[in-house]
Amino acid sequence: MTDGPAGVLAAGRCRRCSAELTAWERSRCGCGGPLGASQAETLYAVACSLAGPVHVRDLVRLALHDHQHAIAEASAKVAVASDRRFCWSGAGVYALYRHGPLPGPRNLEHVSRVVLTTAGGPLTVNALDYCLKALGYRYNPASLRNAVRQSRRIAPLPDGRWWHPVGEEAERTLIREVPVVPRQGHREWAGVRDALAVRVATALSEREARLRPVAEPERFGLDWGGQVSLW
Repeated sequence: MTDGPAGVLAAGRCRRCSAELTAWERSRCGCGGPLGASQAETLYAVACSLAGPVHVRDLVRLALHDHQHAIAEASAKVAVASDRRFCWSGAGVYALYRHGPLPGPRNLEHVSRVVLTTAGGPLTVNALDYCLKALGYRYNPASLRNAVRQSRRIAPLPDGRWWHPVGEEAERTLIREVPVVPRQGHREWAGVRDALAVRVATALSEREARLRPVAEPERFGLDWGGQVSLW
């Protein structure tokens, strides 16, 4: 492969900007400018130039400022919502995989399913919320609770944690219902899954470390016994 104006994939990364690319980005990066004249290509080039999730209105503003491409906000919302290169990050907020959020999900229930699949076990809503915030998602915590409770795939456990099916068959169902990767992209899914498992484990370890001082049995001279839970 040789370098091109759009940046070419090299071992899963763009040779020009070194950003990690997903299977949805089809081995091409927009760091060198729009890959075509469409609204989606201009918006993708804008997203490639950013450091994190932004609202669609900011993508529109930068499309005009950086590329002299005037796009109506309503049209931009349709373009990014239907283009899986863009990762939904909250209400009207989008990013790319390189920024943290996951490719495929378009709502909190779908994001929660993917994270719970890779978490290594059930999680409380608070722990799940910490993981999603660490990935860059922006939302009201009450929305997450509603999404989990209303899900047909996520089930509550008696101890207050929430569970999602795991295993090969469960993963096939997941990627069929939540297109994290293109169809038949099981190899790509394994890469996303394993990378996410590390990120989730890191977030949970960080959360535990932050909560542990609060959960110390003799904190403030009181004996809390086993009443304080980290999860």
